[in-house]
Amino acid sequence: MNQRQVIPMVGALVGVLALSGCAFDLGKVDYSEPEFVGSYVGDGATTVVALGEDRTFTATGVPDELLGEAAQEAPAEIEGTWKYNSKSSADHVELTVTDADGMPAKLGELPLYVADADDLFFLPDQVGREKVMVTRDH
Repeated sequence: MNQRQVIPMVGALVGVLALSGCAFDLGKVDYSEPEFVGSYVGDGATTVVALGEDRTFTATGVPDELLGEAAQEAPAEIEGTWKYNSKSSADHVELTVTDADGMPAKLGELPLYVADADDLFFLPDQVGREKVMVTRDH
């Protein structure tokens, strides 16, 4: 090949790579809600989170720092609904805590951040220094 043939081929390759970069975000893996359905257990089994197919959840051992002032009044097991949120800066499973009557509780929403579909974590200190990991219970 001579120089005239190489330059158009390089230009075409750069164009294909640029278009591919626009179409796909290679640094992010997209999950779907069904991938999160299941039970997750923390070290020592103190924290357990179960995400149901019907988008309800139950959780025990949620760090008091996340529950805030309501930690004193919170039952040993909290429950509510969940949804996967990938539109924010940090992918997370949003846990909406409900009261016995099914209405949202004053605990509100608790983020359960996504490391991958098998590993989720709470950030009790909100600075990110401490993580409470829960891993899929197979």
